[in-house]
Amino acid sequence: VRVGPERNAALPVRLPTDTPLAQRYADYERVFAQAYLDREVYSRDDEIVVRWPPDMQDSASIAVRLQSPTGRIFVEALIEARAGVAQSLGKGVQFPDGPLHVALLPHPDTYYIHNLRVQRALPLHVLKGGYSAAPYGSYEQRRREALAHAAERSGVYAQIARMELGRWNALDLSALEADIEGINRRRDCSDFYLVGLLGALLRHGGDARFPAALRQRIEGCAASFRYWMDEPGDDAMCFWSENHQILFHACEVLAGQLFPAHTFTNDGQSGTAHRAKGERMALAWLRKRADGGFREWDSNVYFEHDVLALAHLADGAANDELRELAAVVLDKLLYTLALNSFRGSFGSTHGRTYSRFTKDAALECTSGIGRLLWGTGAFNAEILGVVALACARGYELPPVIAEIAVAPIEELWSRERHAGQMELWSDRTEGPWQVNKVTYKTPDGMLCSAQSFQPGQPGYQQHIWQATLAQDAPIFVTQPPCISDDPSHRPNFWHGNATLPRVAQWRDTLIAIHDIPAGDWLALTHAFFPTGAFDEYVLRAGHAFARRGNGYVALFAARGLELTRSGAGAYRELRSWGSQNVWVCWLGRAARDGDFAAFQAAVLASPPIFNGLSVTCTSPGGEQLRFGWDGPLTVDGAEQPLTGFKHYDSPLCTCELGASTMDITGWNDVLRLEFRGADGM
Repeated sequence: VRVGPERNAALPVRLPTDTPLAQRYADYERVFAQAYLDREVYSRDDEIVVRWPPDMQDSASIAVRLQSPTGRIFVEALIEARAGVAQSLGKGVQFPDGPLHVALLPHPDTYYIHNLRVQRALPLHVLKGGYSAAPYGSYEQRRREALAHAAERSGVYAQIARMELGRWNALDLSALEADIEGINRRRDCSDFYLVGLLGALLRHGGDARFPAALRQRIEGCAASFRYWMDEPGDDAMCFWSENHQILFHACEVLAGQLFPAHTFTNDGQSGTAHRAKGERMALAWLRKRADGGFREWDSNVYFEHDVLALAHLADGAANDELRELAAVVLDKLLYTLALNSFRGSFGSTHGRTYSRFTKDAALECTSGIGRLLWGTGAFNAEILGVVALACARGYELPPVIAEIAVAPIEELWSRERHAGQMELWSDRTEGPWQVNKVTYKTPDGMLCSAQSFQPGQPGYQQHIWQATLAQDAPIFVTQPPCISDDPSHRPNFWHGNATLPRVAQWRDTLIAIHDIPAGDWLALTHAFFPTGAFDEYVLRAGHAFARRGNGYVALFAARGLELTRSGAGAYRELRSWGSQNVWVCWLGRAARDGDFAAFQAAVLASPPIFNGLSVTCTSPGGEQLRFGWDGPLTVDGAEQPLTGFKHYDSPLCTCELGASTMDITGWNDVLRLEFRGADGM
């Protein structure tokens, strides 16, 4: 039996079982499966409500709990779950920040006395600090706010924030000890935490309040660490991804600076030798990013880890060339973040991401960085990059970049190409790589995509395109390989694609073509379409329309659209079944397209024309686009490039790959980034 409306969905399946009360178990499963929440993230004033669809046929007496991942129960309600029920569990302000879930269980008598142990969890996230869609305050005000927020959390970076705030009496030495022990065991991501410990010792080691025992533990940890793949050891640490590379190099540089005369026990080399090696490798990494950009392009996850390393080098590296180049590459990364953000949402295409960071920008790892530096975004659980920047007194963001991040622009059309050469010694593979990407942005919305990126190839964590109307109102389409949203699946139900589509975008209009291989068990493409985040939405004539403020989005799929009305994706998902499919997305706004009804009428007046995996459609501005699985994108008959872009190409910045300088134009000033020193290196 295969999934899908056309695949014998009504065919009964009967399996023998010796489970007592099997029918009641199945009844509860059906009731639980139809429950849903209307959003991913709840702020302090948002009411957390569990709902059941109005046409549900089943009912059951159940317990509804709101609890933490560790099982702490904050509220429990005993209810009769039936059609149309909406059970409130309270407002976000009543519960702790962070991940929680709604647990659905049978009534306690049934669960405990009759031992009917069926349950379901609906994940959610509480973010009481809220989201800032507009800039506010001074940098120093936001810096203190960021550090205070981080200091309330746990782990290494919470303790570093307390040091920076002078709260030495509040240090949790047991938390630091636990992370040091993890580094000593060379757990994966040890580099994320060692760089922070070394940075803290570099900044605060001369303070009499710095615990002597902690200094000794950091010293021993650094002297026994494995800093690269060519050193002795066999462990779980990942060295080869772009963000890990620079973090390991930053760790080695700082450890060598702090302990130059030590013999590092893992390989018998001196601290001075490790510093020299770390500087050489860090400079090589930086020159690649200066020349060609980031292979994990626009990652709303791993840009945070790049920032973590770059901030430590820009603030703490003793080598002048390394320190200055790290600062310039950090400027470049933050310009890229600002350019491709909309009201604090890094709603760009992403080289790598995870599903929980795509559904609401308030959870992005980059969100707190934006809030710290220019006042839009949210301080959330992802504090590594925020704390690193807040402590980096030697780095100052150029005002031009902050201006680009927050100043409304009437219409921006930007093209970028990031490219380079992978090498076995650092990347675990070799050969060229590139991505050509575009961003269209107005004061009311943003549409971004990677152009014709490896169509037909197996996908991983690439987020190929997205329309953004607000931080909680992203719209995007993926082709899932499975029905699990667990991050261990790469791709999974919401991040990445089992097979990469062929995508082309011309300003406010995007076409995504999916050619799913024969034998794919799911043969599904689906859109994230969070109706609860829209001011209005309409399903009409095979189209889905959404409005948030003065921004509009329209979607159409060649194989039809079906709004999910129950279960985890209820009223947040549009499904389209079929192994070959074409999606079209239009971005509109009131200032150009009139009211929402006028936008709908204009889109419906010129429906797309499909011919297999080719489509002809009309943009909101009346331009005719033609695109297919093969061949070029044409606009009013003129071919438009999908590859070979300049490194950056917009009214704000135009430069070629490998350029020695990069001029970024703001509203009042021009910032020049210089990637080569006086010696040309």
